[in-house]
Amino acid sequence: MKILLNPDTLKYTNLTCMKSLYLFCLIFIISCTKPNPEPDSHADTPAYFNLTPSDKNCEYTFRFGEAVLCVPKIEGMYNIIHNTASKDYIQSKNFPGNTFAAYYVNKKLYKNLHVLWKDQFDDFFQIYVTNANQNKKADHSYFAEVNEEYLNTYLNSAYWENLKKKLETINEKNIFEKPVITESYSLSENSRQYVTLITIRKNNTSKNMITVGNMFIIKNRLFFSAYNKFYNGLRSIEEAKKANNTIMLRILNANQ
Repeated sequence: MKILLNPDTLKYTNLTCMKSLYLFCLIFIISCTKPNPEPDSHADTPAYFNLTPSDKNCEYTFRFGEAVLCVPKIEGMYNIIHNTASKDYIQSKNFPGNTFAAYYVNKKLYKNLHVLWKDQFDDFFQIYVTNANQNKKADHSYFAEVNEEYLNTYLNSAYWENLKKKLETINEKNIFEKPVITESYSLSENSRQYVTLITIRKNNTSKNMITVGNMFIIKNRLFFSAYNKFYNGLRSIEEAKKANNTIMLRILNANQ
């Protein structure tokens, strides 16, 4: 599915607020999460991570239910999830009921992790899970069901208005426009990609954000990930897709 955009509707400035972009990542997580009881997050549980995997293609592995996700090294990106300088920041961004499996940033940010708390960066990639899905077998039927629910969310004005109120309560003085899915596609039969734009308005300024969200199945468990980039013209959408696809294919190939 692809929706053509009018470039005149996307001429906004001041693309300098990653905090609002993070909130959109929450929209993707919430939208893809089926209502289940939420056990406590196990982000700090050592059993989740094996930092000395036997497979040399993996930087480490992440266990989720019966699945063991190989988290590979990504060329040009740095996984900072276990970095002592970034651990507290990453945990502060963890949505209740979810667990981060990986958090990749570019070289520029990696060399200056002290600026993380300023929340003024893009070009980063996250892998995460919904804890309630830990023992849920994700077959193709379930995958299709979650995909349909996600797409319908953005056509459901009542759902969005409810979520909009929550976001604006959390992030005062910001007005969130309804997100627009510009494209959905599949890199493989076990994955689905969504290119989404959202506009955040504050006073007399506006910001546009691009998130390429991913749902994918590894060993019958459902994982999520997202690549995030500031919007800077139509070409930036293709750049975001290219960056996301390169990372996702590396992950999918490492877990065949």
